[in-house]
Amino acid sequence: MILPLIFLLASLLQQYGAEAESSHVSKFLLPSVKEQNGVQDSAQEKVLTVSGEGMVHSPDFPHTYPRNTVVVWRLVAASNMRIQLTFDERFGLEDPEDGICKYDFVEIEDPAEKTLLGRWCGSQPGAERYKSKGNQIIVRFISDEYFPSEPGFCIHYSPLPVSISEPEVPAVPPPSLQGIEELSEAVAELSTMEEVMKYLEPERWQLDMEELYKPTWQILGKSFILNKKSRGGADLNLL
Repeated sequence: MILPLIFLLASLLQQYGAEAESSHVSKFLLPSVKEQNGVQDSAQEKVLTVSGEGMVHSPDFPHTYPRNTVVVWRLVAASNMRIQLTFDERFGLEDPEDGICKYDFVEIEDPAEKTLLGRWCGSQPGAERYKSKGNQIIVRFISDEYFPSEPGFCIHYSPLPVSISEPEVPAVPPPSLQGIEELSEAVAELSTMEEVMKYLEPERWQLDMEELYKPTWQILGKSFILNKKSRGGADLNLL
């Protein structure tokens, strides 16, 4: 009689230990979710085959989109096709800060050239049509935990055949390959820091601008002073 009770007790202890170990492991796995702009990015890329007209839009469009959301669409057409994107006139995301979309935004990326075609927020959608250089294009939507807006965004897409008569756009050498004199002349014609950054870093100038104007904290005794960099220009005496 005692022996069966011992086996039963051992079995229960083994089962309890397995559940406890599983729960313990889960606690270490959950925080590993990637974060971007304070958003937990657990969303995977959604691949959409572009064989006709369609659309991608923010969740719950044309109503208020949810907070803490990351959605990525990869639009893929046939190898002999291109993809055209057009914004719906109904557009509303969280407003930019200092002219930069930092929090809630939608952006379009061309993987063929690994370039960001644009990032939009506020109440003004992209005003032109965007055509991919290859047969793929990426649309990425991100919202943080604050101030969701409505109606969100909607982008219409359609396939376009590659035109044989389409003129080839001449390649412009990047600034790093230009001579010092040519580079100096080009920069001298620019009037703002934003234009200079956009010229020198066309692929990531928006990210550089965000880093440049990010508020910095200084601690003086028990006082906290917020120094926010001005967009007017840099103090040459500090260089």
